Amino acid sequence: MILGAQQGETAIGRWALGSPYCEGVVCQDCGDPAASTRLGDVVVCDRCCDVRIAEYTGLPRLPDPPPPFLVRGPDGRDHRLRFKIWRAPTGVEVQLDEMGLPVGEGYRFAVLGDHDADIEDLVARVRSLAEYEVGRLYLEPARHREGWVLRDDEVAGQLVWNDQAGDGRPYSVVIDGRTLSWQELGTALESYEGWRFRLVIEDSIEDVRRGADIIELPVGDDRLGPPGG
Repeated sequence: MILGAQQGETAIGRWALGSPYCEGVVCQDCGDPAASTRLGDVVVCDRCCDVRIAEYTGLPRLPDPPPPFLVRGPDGRDHRLRFKIWRAPTGVEVQLDEMGLPVGEGYRFAVLGDHDADIEDLVARVRSLAEYEVGRLYLEPARHREGWVLRDDEVAGQLVWNDQAGDGRPYSVVIDGRTLSWQELGTALESYEGWRFRLVIEDSIEDVRRGADIIELPVGDDRLGPPGG
């Protein structure tokens, strides 16, 4: 049952988990201006979210995330990536998001582990994934026109929200950390006219859990309140 979810958020019962791109909102518990997680009717920062969930579930607190780090791609572009560690109903997720870009742009990676997972292992896995993906390019500049062409016979990326989707337009795509429209992607494929293709949709999160235990927070349960409440 999904309640109270807004654009860029997910919700399970009263446990609604906000997008890491949601910034500039003040945490209701501590006043941190970088709150990004919605729990029921309140918005809290990552640390306070973890405090509330730990007190409610009895699970241990999660460690603070490692500092951001820099990855340089083959094209010479630098990508500064920021960690986010949080407990979802389905497990512990470690994310990496590219910093300094508008909402929905840049690289994003995530790994999901069990609730008792080794956090350092999850951090290492998502960092390795990021370094591998940033280290390869699917597109290159077109020689005789503006825009892009494929470097090889494969392209992969991520579907992202299009602010103009309400006009019947499709999602945008992020490839090599760049946001493209479907038209721009189609133009990059122009040399493949008549070829066959296969479109494969994959989860945006690498699931490394041994099981699939889910913490249930019943709808209407007010115990998931402020720390100590």
